[in-house]
Amino acid sequence: MANENPTGGERAVPLDLPVNHLLILRDTLADCLEGVRGDLNTPEAVKDPEQAREEADAYQRLLAGLARGKILVPDEAALSAVRKIATADDEASNYDEIAANHDALHGLLSLLEGKRG
Repeated sequence: MANENPTGGERAVPLDLPVNHLLILRDTLADCLEGVRGDLNTPEAVKDPEQAREEADAYQRLLAGLARGKILVPDEAALSAVRKIATADDEASNYDEIAANHDALHGLLSLLEGKRG
């Protein structure tokens, strides 16, 4: 019997992101891939080597997608890996405080410029 859905339900989605975002993503994903590969050089020191391999594979797929201009979705492993990066980045940069400061200052600027919120 022929496989009716040979791609497993995946579909290609264009990466219609600004060029500067694509460059950031390429650098970030490449750094993460390098880090995971380095960790896997000593798999006994990795808490979950199988998960680390899945993350490495996800980073490789995403980097290939960036090069093509399209990614395949759904990709649960890639979603999980990028969510982990985004959360860590938000925590490292104290995003919530920075966003609150930005909103407060720009709210005040709008009032001073005679604009309403």
